[in-house]
Amino acid sequence: MISSHRSLCLSILLILTSIAIQVSANDPPKIQPFNFPSDLQLNQPIIVTFCTAYSSDKPITFEWLKDGKAIAGQSEDTIIKNHEMFSILELKNLKANQIGNYTCVASNRFGIDSFTSSLLMKAPPYWIKEPESMINATIGQPLAINCSSSGYPIPRVTWKSLANNQQLTTSLSSSVLFFQSVNPSDGGNYICYSENDILPSISKKVTIDIIGFPAKLKNKNTASSSVSVKKGNKLEIDCEVEGDKPINMNWIKNSITQNKFDNPRLDINELPTVDGIKSILTIKSADSVDDGVYQCQAENKYGKDEKTIKVTIVEPPPSPQSFMVHQAWSRSVNVGWSKLSSSSSKTPILGYVIRYWKTSSPGINEQLHEVNVSASMNSYLIKDIEPGTMFEATLMAVNEVGLGSPSRVISFTTGEEEPSSAPVDLVATPRGPSTIRITWRPPPRDSHNGKLLGYYVGYRRADDYKSTHFFKTVDSLGPNVTHEYLLTSLTKATDYSITVKAFNSAGSGPAYQEITVATLAGDVAPSPRLHITQTTVDSITLKYTLPQGALGSIDHLDLHFKEDDEPHWRSIDFFFDGKETAEYTLSGLNPSMVYKFYLTASNSHGASDPSSIVTAKTSRPARDAFTFGSVFDPASDAFGSYWNMITVLSITIAVAIIIIVIVIAFVFVRKAQLEAATKPAYEFSLASQAGTLGYNQSIPPTGTVRRFVDIDVNTNKPLMHGSLVDEYPTPYSKLTVDGNNKHSVLVDHNHVYDCPR
Repeated sequence: MISSHRSLCLSILLILTSIAIQVSANDPPKIQPFNFPSDLQLNQPIIVTFCTAYSSDKPITFEWLKDGKAIAGQSEDTIIKNHEMFSILELKNLKANQIGNYTCVASNRFGIDSFTSSLLMKAPPYWIKEPESMINATIGQPLAINCSSSGYPIPRVTWKSLANNQQLTTSLSSSVLFFQSVNPSDGGNYICYSENDILPSISKKVTIDIIGFPAKLKNKNTASSSVSVKKGNKLEIDCEVEGDKPINMNWIKNSITQNKFDNPRLDINELPTVDGIKSILTIKSADSVDDGVYQCQAENKYGKDEKTIKVTIVEPPPSPQSFMVHQAWSRSVNVGWSKLSSSSSKTPILGYVIRYWKTSSPGINEQLHEVNVSASMNSYLIKDIEPGTMFEATLMAVNEVGLGSPSRVISFTTGEEEPSSAPVDLVATPRGPSTIRITWRPPPRDSHNGKLLGYYVGYRRADDYKSTHFFKTVDSLGPNVTHEYLLTSLTKATDYSITVKAFNSAGSGPAYQEITVATLAGDVAPSPRLHITQTTVDSITLKYTLPQGALGSIDHLDLHFKEDDEPHWRSIDFFFDGKETAEYTLSGLNPSMVYKFYLTASNSHGASDPSSIVTAKTSRPARDAFTFGSVFDPASDAFGSYWNMITVLSITIAVAIIIIVIVIAFVFVRKAQLEAATKPAYEFSLASQAGTLGYNQSIPPTGTVRRFVDIDVNTNKPLMHGSLVDEYPTPYSKLTVDGNNKHSVLVDHNHVYDCPR
């Protein structure tokens, strides 16, 4: 006891001496090393340890740790006393559980310092964590039994099975009996021994009781945990579980339990297996809403397990964006687009398909062309296409499912080139001593190489080989129309060489092979005059007057007419009895309709210029002026009652039926009369240049839509004779003729003003 007091006094003296030592300011504390005595024995009454920290900066805070854990508060066997610059640890009645590493921690506002010293003394083993006597284990589950002890020297821990007295663990550091997956054979009695050179040693008997087989899912980490299904195909995923029955199975997607009552497209079936059950989730036609992560949960009274399955519904890729034309040439075009990103398509893009086609007119498409493009490209040069042509194109992406949605349709027009072919079906016909009628059709459509703007009609005297052709320009009427041009101011009875070639904005194409035609040897008749004298509901009376002295030069008159909204003219023989003036009534016309008329005279040398175009309108039928307003007017005196209204309606219906029957009969009778009396319009003047005309010969339609006239400075033939009537006279070049009639039922469709003389 006296020695203890002496050591305490010496320690205090040392502390006081150390305090006198000056340290530099603003420094963190520095702990002076300390050690426990090496000859400690169990039950020693007391041991005192000082932790001194050097620092001029106060205050200094002290803390003690045992084996890394803070010593909490004061106890009967452990006392801590903190002073300004040191701390005292007092341990009384030393026991085995006080063996360990003691750490002193000192800190101030500038820093922290620590020092650790080991307190060792010989002690028999003692329990740190004593295992339980009875442990329940579940088949298939892991099991760990901890037999943790301490002492000095460090005790050895061993496990033995009492069933066969087999030692299970021999490592000094191993104190845990571990089963990775408990089997039914793992049940039974086990014992844990802990011993060192100090007696007494300790041991503990442990009994493992197998209570059941928990639910456990098979193949949790295989390729089946990720499934890809094409949109519209059958989706089927399954989970197989083993364990003691009953087993409860659940399918969960996005935290929502899946069942066939909430989703009629879904079906779940459970099939028994040898050691459990198998649950199958089926969707007959997968859609994009079925994409996601599914959890299969299995549970019985011994445990539960869960498996995750990722389902990907793959579908055709979306529409490519920014599909556009970068540059177009006459026979090629460069198109480009934005490549689809990986986020816009769940499966990789394998390539692109470009579809393009010609558009001859809105809504009319020609042959479809397809080009396959690599997925790495975002532009393509379409080659070998027609010049001067309008095209449309669209783009589609391709993945493992197939073609995706098409992009927007783009339009482009290739640059024009000169026409590569000459016009076809060139025909030249003499129309008189100084006029030749020329007709032709456009070149084949695929040789236009652009939009045809017109034609150059060339002519020269056939015997003048050294002279070049004189060319007249004619506007184009369309790609499928027969064109006509009247070449005037020519020499009487002379052979002419005729050709024609087409042109567009890029230039003119090749010329048609020359043909030869001769003008006639005589003069055509002068132009007659035409007037309207009377109109009725279904007829119009016309009066003609011949120029003075023209009677002997006229053999025949032709009347040309059409309804106001018709595009083409019709023609019939105008009754001519050799008089200078006469009237003619055109019957069987439509009521309340505007009609236009002009007259031509002809002889053996051809047809005259047209007369003035005159316009007349048939009258409105009297029945159209009748109104039913009074019938439905309750204030009306004549029809104020319901009975009067019924009577008037009945009478009106009866009268209407009678009128309809009469009109139908009248129309048929007039049609028969007109067909019997109508003569054909003209015959071709080429039958004989010098002979007489053969009447009543029908002229087949040739599809001519428009006529052109050449206005030449040498022309001295007037376009109109006599006084001005309703409209200015129109030359042949402005009169459109065809055989199609929308309204009139009294005109022979075969009589077409197509080949005037």
